[in-house]
Amino acid sequence: MHRPLHFQDVFENTANDYFARMGGAGTWNYPNYSDFHPVALTLIIGLKYFKSITDAQYETAKAALPVGLFDKCDQLPEQILKAFQRIEEELGLPDERISLNENDLMRFIRHMSEESNPSTRHAQGRVRHYSEILRRLERFFNLTETTKRRPND
Repeated sequence: MHRPLHFQDVFENTANDYFARMGGAGTWNYPNYSDFHPVALTLIIGLKYFKSITDAQYETAKAALPVGLFDKCDQLPEQILKAFQRIEEELGLPDERISLNENDLMRFIRHMSEESNPSTRHAQGRVRHYSEILRRLERFFNLTETTKRRPND
């Protein structure tokens, strides 16, 4: 059975599309922009929407991202949330466990960071780009997972 790609669809058509249309101009709104930020933003909003993370995890993850993503990007978080709502209405709930590390968007990022993936002509550049995103996301996940293990949650 085809598995709906909720996170990847929302990322590609909402978060990534926003920055692609801005042509880099959106990144000047806040310092230290990184290509992993739109991925992380999509993940935390989707995980919160599907109730896969706690409010404390969401707030910790949100605090780890630049505030500009939330208040200087033309209501991008709200657009992402609406995109998840539309995708759920269209495709239903994902038919798999959703977690920070296991979801369709993370599988896509991992696939794109594999040297053996022949999906682009510029494999070395693609591998470096997605490997850096993956490395930054893994550090981001560690921060959020630490919050999950607090006894008071």
